[in-house]
Amino acid sequence: MSYKLGLDTGGTYTDAVVINESADILATTKSLTTHHDLSVGLQRSVQQVFDGMDNRARENVTLVSLSTTLATNALVEGKGRSVALILIGYTEKQFARARLNEALDGDPLIYVIGGHDAGGAEATPLDEAALLKFVADTKERVDAFAVSSMFAVRNPAHELRARHLIQTACDLPVTCGHELSAGLDAPRRALTAVLNGRLIPLIKGLITASRRILADAGINAPLMVVKGDGSLVTAEFAENTPVETILSGPAASIVGARFLARGEANLLVSDMGGTTTDIALLRDGQPQLDPNGATVGGWRTMVQAVMINTYGLGGDSAIEFDRVARDFTVGPRRIRPLSLLIHEHPHLMTVLEQQLEHWYTGTYAAQFVVANATLEDTTGFSATQKELWERIKKGPIALQQLFEDQSLERALNRLISRGYVIISGFTPSDASHVLGSLTAWSRDAAMAGAALLMRYSQYNLGPEFEDELAFASYCRHKVARLTAIALLETSLAEHNKLPGFTLPPGEAAFIHKAFATHDASPVGLDVQLKIPVAGIGAPAPVYYPEAGQLLNTKVLLPEHGDVANALGAVVGSVRQARSLTITPAGGHRVKVHAHDGPLEFDDLELAAAWSIEHLTELVAAQASSAGAVDCEFHTQRDDNVVDNNGERVFFESTITVQATGRPSTTVQG
Repeated sequence: MSYKLGLDTGGTYTDAVVINESADILATTKSLTTHHDLSVGLQRSVQQVFDGMDNRARENVTLVSLSTTLATNALVEGKGRSVALILIGYTEKQFARARLNEALDGDPLIYVIGGHDAGGAEATPLDEAALLKFVADTKERVDAFAVSSMFAVRNPAHELRARHLIQTACDLPVTCGHELSAGLDAPRRALTAVLNGRLIPLIKGLITASRRILADAGINAPLMVVKGDGSLVTAEFAENTPVETILSGPAASIVGARFLARGEANLLVSDMGGTTTDIALLRDGQPQLDPNGATVGGWRTMVQAVMINTYGLGGDSAIEFDRVARDFTVGPRRIRPLSLLIHEHPHLMTVLEQQLEHWYTGTYAAQFVVANATLEDTTGFSATQKELWERIKKGPIALQQLFEDQSLERALNRLISRGYVIISGFTPSDASHVLGSLTAWSRDAAMAGAALLMRYSQYNLGPEFEDELAFASYCRHKVARLTAIALLETSLAEHNKLPGFTLPPGEAAFIHKAFATHDASPVGLDVQLKIPVAGIGAPAPVYYPEAGQLLNTKVLLPEHGDVANALGAVVGSVRQARSLTITPAGGHRVKVHAHDGPLEFDDLELAAAWSIEHLTELVAAQASSAGAVDCEFHTQRDDNVVDNNGERVFFESTITVQATGRPSTTVQG
């Protein structure tokens, strides 16, 4: 018997799943994600998932696949290593258009003479001397190089030459823009190359740690990584193009949901995690890809990835009282569940009990501040920030106690924004502990938090509740309504072909007001969602049945949906594609913009035939490098031909060949 191991490092949990040759799920596990060092939680999950299985099970693992939030979070949080950018044939106006200055954030940049025109002809010879001097001046203070040349997708000669020169001068990784996208938007291609360069050291670190964890567990199998489009690549492939792993986790969840909900070709997949709810659409069994490229952390890349609508709604969303609206809000801020904090630090229960004994509930009742990172170097901290960090790193502190000194509020907010500390308070996970649908952590803490929030609401003329169970039910209903709104907005936006599944603000506001109103309001919205919903993620069974009732639609809560990401990581396929563009060259002749320079042909059909043959060879080699075996090939040809008074005028043709295969279970080397 052979096995496959799927892993996922999510925002709250790190999941693992083991399947056999028939794709039967044999074992699953969840452990808390360790954000300061992802490998700690990863190692724990690898160890736990094999508990209870045959002692030799690890030796029979033939494939390991990993989906990870690392690249996505690094872009969102502005993390990453230093990179030097080489722009060939660019102008400063083009540089500004893609916010490249923000992306570089002070890292080295040079404009080098060179580049090509739209037809692939050399516009100006490459200034190799200037390029080499820049490399010599910067190689000791950066971690990677990114190269982008004008019209490199029509002729990559200058990018390839630049990479060769850099690699002769140093051993740092080099990212060429034309290898990440075939699109013509040069500034965005340059941005994508910069982000890729920043991520290379981070992904290499995670992959190195993963290999060590697997070796320590006695697992000798190929390691694959999930890309943002849901397909798999070898770890070595991912190390060179880590930007393609942004949205890896959501993409894996869609693949996992498709596997679990077999028989449903059209499906809204909604993955509720600790921090967010990610909603995507399956049409004819295939996830919808974002035609404009993935946008993460405000950066609009040229990376092919699933189209995701993300809401700040999860099991760890903050439940707080809004004194203006006189009601409770849920999210989008992520905090640490109170029940989890007290589970880990039982002595803090005394603090909650003391707050309950007090006659008045203050603004910061049932809230603590907790260290969220291991940090020794406090260079750049103000004196107040250093003092505050020294206090917090010794253990969690009640916010009521901390804010006895109001001067600390600004310093605390700065530490929170940098991710060094996190607030702990009442969340949907705590409401679930009150209701008994979750039992892993401290129910006593959740009950105390509910009592404090109920009392605060009463003192501030908000809703009143009979007891803690009534308050927790109110929170559960609110999360279910917000979930229904998110599903409705996404489906309406997709139906109307709106970019990024996003409704115009006015329409979204109307739906939110009409759908999220109090039961006593005379305004309501009765709808029917005509596509089934697959609710996955650990919190989904608590909220999705009610969300489905609100939308009058079928809701699937598949078994093992809480580890759909890890499952999607290991049941996916390897998929690689390459494209070529054909343009007029005068008369009936056409020009193929090949990957090593343009070639001319006597007519379009000859060019198309050569392109298909050439692309098939390239894609076969690329798929093999990405870890695929037993590939099937699909060819697509899109001709742009216009009828001009009875005469067919050819403008452009795009040929795409895609290879799809199963991941190899043979260890290389």
